[in-house]
Amino acid sequence: MTRTIVKLAAIAVAIAWAGSASAQVRLIFASQSPAGTPNTVFFNSWAQKVNEAGKGSVRVEVRDGETLANMMNSYDRVTDDVIQIGWIFHSLIGNRFPLSDVNSLPFIGDNNHACSIASWRLYKSGLLDAEYKDIMPLWFGCLTTNYLHWAKEPKQVDDLGGLKFRVSGKIPAQAIQLLGGTPVSMPPSEMYEALQRGTLDGLVTTWAAYEPYKLHEVTNTHLEIPLGGIPSMHFMSRKKFESLPKQVQDAISANTGEEASRNAGEFFLGAATRARASIAASDKQKIIKLTPQQYDTWKNKVSGVTESWIKERSTGQQVYDAYVKFYNEAAGNK
Repeated sequence: MTRTIVKLAAIAVAIAWAGSASAQVRLIFASQSPAGTPNTVFFNSWAQKVNEAGKGSVRVEVRDGETLANMMNSYDRVTDDVIQIGWIFHSLIGNRFPLSDVNSLPFIGDNNHACSIASWRLYKSGLLDAEYKDIMPLWFGCLTTNYLHWAKEPKQVDDLGGLKFRVSGKIPAQAIQLLGGTPVSMPPSEMYEALQRGTLDGLVTTWAAYEPYKLHEVTNTHLEIPLGGIPSMHFMSRKKFESLPKQVQDAISANTGEEASRNAGEFFLGAATRARASIAASDKQKIIKLTPQQYDTWKNKVSGVTESWIKERSTGQQVYDAYVKFYNEAAGNK
């Protein structure tokens, strides 16, 4: 009799365990970054926090590379439920985010914590609600400030003279055109080869892009001029999130928001700082700055980018003013 009871208890436990395992929610997180890079370490750390908070109810699996999604199709892959957690640059997703890319505007500043936190606060203000009716941001993480990087040292730093620069989005493309250069759009994974072959003269990108794409091998001159941030967002489909069990929703929600945005901003700043330090220490690399007069000239040349951005949007001035306010408050640790 005792043996029978023990067996029945064991069977009951096995059935309960199987039911629990089968009920576990699996969420695919496409890292869109090369395996083993600091990006994937950071993303896996976040996934582990969610898994632990879910206490067995959820398993977030990070898939490296661009096989499942890339910056151009990640939005559709999430909304089609091919993946459940995606990463996008707002400026690369057509016209879906005409207001969210305010942090791409040049000469606002180069404080990455402020950019990331202000982006979240702007989202929470309600001014961007129309852009987020179908998706739910998990965090905003600015990839630090866009600077200019040349494959070969230019003859004249302050004259881009038709040189071809890879850009990510309309705003940096407009800035490059106003400065005399030619903007070229391409996925991040193609930058290295294009510079190596000479089909690009340089990049408009951040120091944070240097580690994952080994750009130090194909550039040698760098101009630190704040041509705008690169806002990015990790997100889920709102419909998918709302379909999840409450325990899973709570595990995800506990690891999203302003604090998660601050952490993302800190991570990307760390990646940028490491990359810049390595460049600065190399005798084969040169980091340069404009003179105060050149700086003012460049700022005036690209001021039309911000003016046009505001005029082309019915609430452009309101959103711009709100973002700058949130940015300055975050920069002052408020």
